[in-house]
Amino acid sequence: MKSEIKFGITFGMHPDRPTPPDEMFSLVENIERMGFDSLWIGDHIAFHGGYFSESLTTLAAFAARTSRLMIGSAVYLLPLRRPGVAAKIASTVDYLSGGGRFVFGIGVGGEGKEEFQLSGVPIKERGARTDESIEIIRKLWTGEAVSHHGRFWKFEGAHQRPKPLTPGGPPIWIGGRSEAARKRAALAGDGYVSYLYTAKRFAEGLAQIQDWAGEGGRTLSIDEGKWTPAHHAFMYVDGDSERALRTGTEYLSKRYNMDFKGIADKYLIHGSTEQCIEQFEAFKKAGARHFILRPTGEPEEDMDQMSYLIEEIIPKVRN
Repeated sequence: MKSEIKFGITFGMHPDRPTPPDEMFSLVENIERMGFDSLWIGDHIAFHGGYFSESLTTLAAFAARTSRLMIGSAVYLLPLRRPGVAAKIASTVDYLSGGGRFVFGIGVGGEGKEEFQLSGVPIKERGARTDESIEIIRKLWTGEAVSHHGRFWKFEGAHQRPKPLTPGGPPIWIGGRSEAARKRAALAGDGYVSYLYTAKRFAEGLAQIQDWAGEGGRTLSIDEGKWTPAHHAFMYVDGDSERALRTGTEYLSKRYNMDFKGIADKYLIHGSTEQCIEQFEAFKKAGARHFILRPTGEPEEDMDQMSYLIEEIIPKVRN
């Protein structure tokens, strides 16, 4: 039996100003009240594309304001941090959320070179540092005294307590568009998060992940919900499909500091109710089990977009 299709929302600060804490908390509480399954937040140390609070400390605050929502990072730029510090903060978020609610979504980054300069990390080492960090984090999450001798880090008899409340630690989902990200998800992850993908590419990537996992001796229990294929999608619902595309294109161009004209149509879920449902169904057929959604309109429109999603679109896609 296939696991239930789930839907979450990505929280983002107002693009032109810091969002006051009371507005943040009110939005989070509304997202849980409306019936979404999950709440996510992106992560940057220094980035051109707007305002970003530190992701894991923000999620800890969100955990205190919610009781049911899954909360997750989509995605935490792991190579910018030392793995011992990342392990401790992530396990604390899991602990404060009561266990079983936190997903540690990670990625290698690379869109902002200034972040790597600021953190003192060579950008060309980001993949290798991420792989070694995952190994260290899983060791530390046991709560036992552990040692490690790797390329970047060496230590003896370190232990972190309390360990995460989630047995084995929170699931680690790997985000990214590259082949390296998919291979990392196949061999070391508990899920995969694509973004700026077509449904066709998602299906091809998931098949590739399953092949690599099999070669590595892993079985990805997707139908049982033990390994999750997720898709992070930018979306905008509007009966005028041209206006929806224009809105999404402007958002992506500003966020990624590049011109998305002519290419945004491939990556946005946009248009009328029927068009959006059709696009969701294509990803569902491709194997997606969790949608992480970011409305692309003005911040004042977010609640209307989310209400329409939860009332008119999500029930039809679930069924």
